Amino acid sequence: MRPKERILIVAKDEALRASLVETLEQAGGYLTNQASTFEEALSEILLIDFALIITEAELPDLSGMDLLAVVGGLRPKAKVIVIDDDLSAKSAVAVFRLGAVDYLYKPLNMTFVLMQIERQLEIGRIIKANPEQDDAPKTDPNVDRAKRLDPRTRPAALVLGRQQFKRINMELNRLLGHVRAGFVGLVDADGNMVGAAGTLDDYDLQLLTRALSIDHKAQDSLASLLDEDKFHSTYFEGDQIGVYIIEFGQPYTVSLAVICGTDTKPGMVWLYSKRTAAIIDEILKSIPQPKSLPKLQE
Repeated sequence: MRPKERILIVAKDEALRASLVETLEQAGGYLTNQASTFEEALSEILLIDFALIITEAELPDLSGMDLLAVVGGLRPKAKVIVIDDDLSAKSAVAVFRLGAVDYLYKPLNMTFVLMQIERQLEIGRIIKANPEQDDAPKTDPNVDRAKRLDPRTRPAALVLGRQQFKRINMELNRLLGHVRAGFVGLVDADGNMVGAAGTLDDYDLQLLTRALSIDHKAQDSLASLLDEDKFHSTYFEGDQIGVYIIEFGQPYTVSLAVICGTDTKPGMVWLYSKRTAAIIDEILKSIPQPKSLPKLQE
């Protein structure tokens, strides 16, 4: 078994801290430290090299943005996730400019939060296990941040409003019940979880990650057999469960992932999943088309 990573939770919201601690320790198997202020967090960071730090955007003394800036200098390898009370484009811009790996807002879907944390820590594990990869050419972080900030290229997770998120999660929960799935999730083209329903164990997460990493268009899919051109559907079967992937959406491409037992009737899953995909596709189309960023004068 791999050693348990330690995560720092910084939040003035006591209920949020308790919920994160319970999720991370019991469901994720991580070790956690807590802080309610910038000062307390700074003391923890000076003493311990955390694998990941989760902080609220607003703290009693300073702010999560201030903490994010400090972490960059003191613990450059630590990943930081910022949680805001509401979705704010301005805050999202500031968060990613300061180097955060994710920006979430309340109310939190703890399954979603756990998946995002595991995803970020897995990247860190891979880099730690293969230090020689540090010498390999990497994507310019400024280019990646520019892609996230430019309204024409931002991933779906950053352009959806609160009401759109709620509608999507409502449809995902409805699909979960219809097909009696273990987990249903919507992932954007950058790997961000837009919405989720149900639960994931380690095996489910590994299978889902592999399924999403495969080029679906290169696979022989049920959609191609049925001359389906609106959605691209693919099925990946494991020992006990199967993952159904439906990719769709323009200009914001997303993948609807459904994890069911192998005894579930595929036809029923495809039927309800396509209905859900069609509804979410309409939600994506309701997003106002972004305007091009003005050119900077030389």
